Amino acid sequence: MHVMVVMDDALAGGFLISYDKIFGGVELSKRDKENAEQGKETTIDRTLRLFYVTCSRAQESLALVLWSSDPAAALDRIKESNWFTIDEVETIP
Repeated sequence: MHVMVVMDDALAGGFLISYDKIFGGVELSKRDKENAEQGKETTIDRTLRLFYVTCSRAQESLALVLWSSDPAAALDRIKESNWFTIDEVETIP
């Protein structure tokens, strides 16, 4: 199975997930920080769970497309994460 995951917070239509937060496009909100400190579920938790589920469905190929409000910060975070090799990341102007 081939899978393409389009990560666009504007299309998510709400506040329950935020790819921009896990990829560094925007900072965590005060509520995110409070929830994390209290051991409650956060936007990051929900987003990572959704990200895992969508990516784990791929059997033959996986393409990830991220729309970010801060592409440079997102690219830096992606490089720092070591989730991908440098040749697996491509910036589309």
